Amino acid sequence: MINLSKRLKCLAQYVPQGSVAADIGTDHGYLPVYLVLQDICPKVIAVDINRGPLEAARSNVQQRGVQDKIDLRLGNGLQVLEPGEADVIVIAGMGGGTIRDIVAASPQVAAQVSRLILQPMADERDLREYLLQHGWRLKDEEMLVEDDRLYPVLVAERGQEDVGDPILLEVGPRLVEKKHPLLKRYIHKLEEKYQRVLDGLQKSSRPTAQTKAVFIEKKIEQLRELVGKLES
Repeated sequence: MINLSKRLKCLAQYVPQGSVAADIGTDHGYLPVYLVLQDICPKVIAVDINRGPLEAARSNVQQRGVQDKIDLRLGNGLQVLEPGEADVIVIAGMGGGTIRDIVAASPQVAAQVSRLILQPMADERDLREYLLQHGWRLKDEEMLVEDDRLYPVLVAERGQEDVGDPILLEVGPRLVEKKHPLLKRYIHKLEEKYQRVLDGLQKSSRPTAQTKAVFIEKKIEQLRELVGKLES
């Protein structure tokens, strides 16, 4: 049995039983092999834009004798998929902006997918905003720690959702609803990031910098208020 990292196991738990999954940016193909060996998926499409990782995935697939269930494809994002080929798309280990662009570049493929399982490395707000503006709702969100780094996971399904408070797009509406045990740590990291930005802006005399500084100060205040609500 293949030993998945904590992060990949978290992604795997959101893949519905019996679905056909496409793992975009499959790297060594660990997740597709696991999904097939665990009988979660009858078939997985493993995609990578680089030949080296795809060949590493091919080696793992052949070593475990699951060549008939894993379709390895060299290409860019969802562009190597036909509409309706996959029920679930998994994209992990990329920036939120990159994930957004991958989904946006293949609207016909994305339209036929029932679930997106996404693990952004940055720019989570931009990704959540895109999803909600393009016919997706956040079914669930999770967060985990691996190698002392926080990893958010977003699970989106077709539907409509309106997040009234913009600060929730920063931290994750489902994470807030759960009062996730890692959420305060996550918010603290966001606050530190914005404080560094604010420190830089306050050294500038440009009017635009001063205007942005007021905006950042407000965001830090909102994050602190949210921590207070979580503690109440």
